[in-house]
Amino acid sequence: MDGAYDLCVEPQFWERAQNPGYTCLMYSFGVGYDFSFDDEMARLGCEVHSFDPSMHYEDGMVRKSGVIFHKIGISTVDIEKDSNGWKMRTLKTLLKELGHSGKYLDYLKVDTDAPEGGFEDAIMQELLDTGLHQCVRQYAMEIHIAGPLNMPKKLERMRKIHKQMTDLNSHGWRLYNTTDNVRSMLKHNPNANQLMNKKTIVKDQRMIFWETAFVNLEVKGPCSV
Repeated sequence: MDGAYDLCVEPQFWERAQNPGYTCLMYSFGVGYDFSFDDEMARLGCEVHSFDPSMHYEDGMVRKSGVIFHKIGISTVDIEKDSNGWKMRTLKTLLKELGHSGKYLDYLKVDTDAPEGGFEDAIMQELLDTGLHQCVRQYAMEIHIAGPLNMPKKLERMRKIHKQMTDLNSHGWRLYNTTDNVRSMLKHNPNANQLMNKKTIVKDQRMIFWETAFVNLEVKGPCSV
């Protein structure tokens, strides 16, 4: 299911394990009307902010769980209204506007869809460029690989994502779990897996989805923006 993500509760990566009164902070980009994981994180004691400009909910809506919804999307630049009519912000700007400078980002989740894939490459690049990777304790994202990979632009995006993950690894981030997301394929084949698309994605307009989970071994301090 698309609302399932990993949470590492080892004390090194989950402050509430050693300090039950601690209020963790979570940003969730890409909801798609499925708040199940966000709601659960709120019940675990986190201040959760969910972002999705495509949903028909009022900006600032607070769910019963305490999750705060923002009708805002993640972007490489700050825009009041893009071509879709959506308000877009960088991660750095959101941390500043929401008053979270000086806090750790205990959990960052990115699962955003776009015609060319997703926005996970944009947010990873911002984390690296701004140094915000140093204040994120855990990170979950769905990687969207869009074919055909014989198109230079799409192949370059895949290589870029690989490099970004490698760079984050050099800064102490560790990939500890991956999940083969085959929800769209299961409708036609209950035994489907992503490797079935391995050959066809080179020439065809197919998608491969992977849920990934990271922990940060080298957290330096709170976010500063």
